[in-house]
Amino acid sequence: MSTLNVDTINGQDVTATGIVSAGTALKAPNYADSGKPSSSTPGTVIYNTTGTDVEVWKGTSWLSLGAGNMRTWTTETRPSSPSVAQFGFNTDTSQAEIFNGSDWVTFGSNAAGGAAGPLFDFNSFTFKSIVGRGEKDGPSFSQMQSEYSGQPWNDGTHFKQGTQTGYQKWTVPEDGTYEIECGGARGGRDYNGGQYDFWGAKIKGDFTLTQGDELEMVVGVGGNQYYSPHYNEAGGGGGSFVKNATSNTHLIIAGGGGGSMGGNYGWSCGRPTSHAQGRSGEYGGRYGCYCQPSQPSPGNGGYRCGPNTGAGGGGYQTNGTEGSSHCNMNSSYGRSWTNGLNGGTGDHCYTGSGQGNRGGFGGGGGGNLTSPGGAGGWTGGCTSGNWSSYGVCGGGGGSYNSGQNAQNTQGGNSSTTGGQYQGNGYIKITKK
Repeated sequence: MSTLNVDTINGQDVTATGIVSAGTALKAPNYADSGKPSSSTPGTVIYNTTGTDVEVWKGTSWLSLGAGNMRTWTTETRPSSPSVAQFGFNTDTSQAEIFNGSDWVTFGSNAAGGAAGPLFDFNSFTFKSIVGRGEKDGPSFSQMQSEYSGQPWNDGTHFKQGTQTGYQKWTVPEDGTYEIECGGARGGRDYNGGQYDFWGAKIKGDFTLTQGDELEMVVGVGGNQYYSPHYNEAGGGGGSFVKNATSNTHLIIAGGGGGSMGGNYGWSCGRPTSHAQGRSGEYGGRYGCYCQPSQPSPGNGGYRCGPNTGAGGGGYQTNGTEGSSHCNMNSSYGRSWTNGLNGGTGDHCYTGSGQGNRGGFGGGGGGNLTSPGGAGGWTGGCTSGNWSSYGVCGGGGGSYNSGQNAQNTQGGNSSTTGGQYQGNGYIKITKK
C-alpha cells in the first residue's frame, strides 16, 4: 500500500475500494430543489440548499437524512412534485404535513385529509343563560367570557358571540357523535298569587358533528314575575335553541314554559294547565276559554285572542303576536331567531315600564292583565282570555329534535342544571 499526498485532486467517477477518510470534512455537492439531479446512482449523497438537508438517492427518489430540523415551507412554497411520504412543517397552518401520494395531509390524519386531532380537550359541558331570571335580553360577550373562564375553548377562536347579542357560538373539537340536551326555561309566577310553576321542555338527541362545525346557541331565561294586583301578569319563559351555523341547519330546540295564571281571576275557565308546560312536540300550547287562538304552523310565533291578553311567544321563524291593549299600552311579543329572540315587555299599568312582567330571553312573551305571556320555542305559545272571568295560563313553547335516540319530555326541566335557579334554561353537550 502506498500513500499519495496532494493538495487537490480533480477527477470524475472516483472509485475507492476501502474507507475514504477526511481530515477536516467531506463536502457533498450542493443543489437547490429546482436544480438537483432527477436521478442518480443509489447511495449518491447531495446537500439540498432549499431544504437545508442532506439527501440520498434511494433508487427512485431523493430521501432526506434529517441532518437539520424538519423542513419548513408555506402552502405556496412547499414542493410541487413531492415524493410519497415527503414531509415538512407548514408555517401557514402551523402543522406538520406529509404527502400521501395525492395530497398533503396533516400528521395523524387519514388519507382523506381528516383532522389531526381534537382542537381542545372536551368531554362534556353545560352552557348557561348567564343573565338573571326575567331578563328579556341575552348576555354580552364579556359576560360569556367571564362565566366560562378557564375552559380550554374560551380562547377567542373556538368560542365567540354569535350573530346576535346573547347568542353563544362554540366550535366542535373533533369528528364524532355528540349528545345534546336542552332545557327550556320556566314561565313566570306572580309573587302575589300565581298558582303554578310551568317548566320548560327537556329535549335531547344524538348528533353526528364534524370538527370545526360552529354551533350557535341561545339558552332560555325564565319569565319575569312581581307583585301584581291581579296575579295574572307574569312573563313567558324563553326557549333554548341549537343551530349548526356551519351547515345552516337547526338541530334541537326546547320550548319554554308559559306564564302562570293567578288565583283571583279566571274561575270560569277552571285554570287548565296541560298546554302551559314546555311542549314535547312541535306545536306550542294554546287554550280555548273565552276564545280559541289560531294554531300557528310549526316554526312560527304564538297568536293571541281576547282583550287585555299577554303576548305570544316567539317561534324560530317568526315573532309572536303582540298582546292586546290595557292602559293604552300593549304587552310586547317574543322575537324570532333572526330578530334576536328577545323577550317582550309586559303591560305598563302597574310596573311603570313593563319590566316586572317581561318575557324571558329566548322568545318569551310579555304578560298582561287578563293572561300571562306565551313561551318561546320552535313554535311560540299562544295566549287568550277576557277580563275578568276568562283568564288562562300562557301557552308553552313547542320543541324540535332532529337527533337520533330522541327523548322529548313535556315540562321536563324542573332541575337546577342551568345553575342559577330551578328551571333555568340550559344546553348540555357531551362527546359520546
